[in-house]
Amino acid sequence: MNWLVAPSVLLSLPEEIVPHVQDVLSSADESWKWFALHFLVIKLPVESRIQFREYLTRVAETPTHNELAEEFDEIAKEILETI
Repeated sequence: MNWLVAPSVLLSLPEEIVPHVQDVLSSADESWKWFALHFLVIKLPVESRIQFREYLTRVAETPTHNELAEEFDEIAKEILETI
């Protein structure tokens, strides 16, 4: 995400990036997850965002300590409102 055009390039390929973003969200890298949620998932087309519903619901309803600290529950709720 340090590359300024990265989000626009990645978002131009929504179906191709979904599995890779899912891998990121399954990782233990909180910074990577934060960027994925704030710069990619929230901006994906609805058809692509739906594929993250299970993860987003879990984070919105039962966030881990780290997810609460990074306010993932708030962005998850915001994204869920759009799908």
